[in-house]
Amino acid sequence: MALKTSCPCCGKLFSAPEEYAGKKTNCPKCDHRFVLKTEEQALQEAAELEAKKLQQLEDRRRIDLIERQEKKNLDRQAAMPYYERFQTGTQPVRNYDPRSGPGFLSLRYLADLLLIGAYAALLLSLTGVGLSVYLQVTGEIGSIVILSLILIGWVLVGGVLFLLLKYLAELALLLASLGDQQNDVVRLLLDLRVNTEKNPTEES
Repeated sequence: MALKTSCPCCGKLFSAPEEYAGKKTNCPKCDHRFVLKTEEQALQEAAELEAKKLQQLEDRRRIDLIERQEKKNLDRQAAMPYYERFQTGTQPVRNYDPRSGPGFLSLRYLADLLLIGAYAALLLSLTGVGLSVYLQVTGEIGSIVILSLILIGWVLVGGVLFLLLKYLAELALLLASLGDQQNDVVRLLLDLRVNTEKNPTEES
């Protein structure tokens, strides 16, 4: 009795003697070598492959469900007040709010103005250097020594002003950051003190 089979490579249908079952044979069309299987073996492998695909789909569905649940938990935790999320107390004290913006805006604005002034001083110094060179080319400044002194003066004035204003800007930003940190610590301490105090009903 001949076995009907197909090539797993090209799909060619052909027959082979029954005694070839479980042995390797070559496809008469593409010469691909494969193990010849009976019809029962082919059906069993197809059923196992289908069961494996169904199991993979079920695993994927479970993983998606777990990921969605974890995302919901994360969103719920992000929406919680900090005193519930980090278990620092049960009373809704709102002295400290990590989502609030920075404070000491006056110092921060001053730092921005100082930084703008620093770059303006640098630009002014470069403009002075260029103007001095232009005057020397046009003959307004005839001596190279005088030109050199003027250029050195522009560079020194511009460099000193730039470094000084930039240093003051960074100092203002540092003071603002330190002030924010100090305020946060004070607010946290206030929250912890209020949350850990006993209620009057509990004391009585």
